[in-house]
Amino acid sequence: MALDNPYLYALAERIHGHLGWLGLAVLLHPVVLLRTRRRSAPGTRLTAGLGAGLLLLAYALGWWLYPAYRTAVKPALMRASIPWVLAFEAKEHLAFLSVAMAVGGAGALLLDGKAAQTQAAAWSLLVVSWLCGLATGILGVMIAARAHPAW
Repeated sequence: MALDNPYLYALAERIHGHLGWLGLAVLLHPVVLLRTRRRSAPGTRLTAGLGAGLLLLAYALGWWLYPAYRTAVKPALMRASIPWVLAFEAKEHLAFLSVAMAVGGAGALLLDGKAAQTQAAAWSLLVVSWLCGLATGILGVMIAARAHPAW
């Protein structure tokens, strides 16, 4: 398990967060371009797919880390501060929404990225993804500062 080695756990936790922020940064490209241009370029579809892939990778790494969090961090956090536990659970739900919307938006662009209705739908999905991801990232930074194995 990830927590058998605290160094590996801390490293994986930080990579998890950095991948999420990087995914959001990449996803901002198609969000802006689909709103300001009438046609999606191949680069727009590429960055939508890359952004969704990075968010999916961050989410998968979070799933790998979750059992260690549940056994080593969450019990002490529950004794210390229930609101932070609830914030973590909210973060997980927002992350799922962000990934689902990003994959849906990128998938729509990849399947039929030239149709105006598809572009509008993809833009909506990517905007919701980006906003949920931003909330996830902010909560993640706040929770990481409060809830980690060293507490």
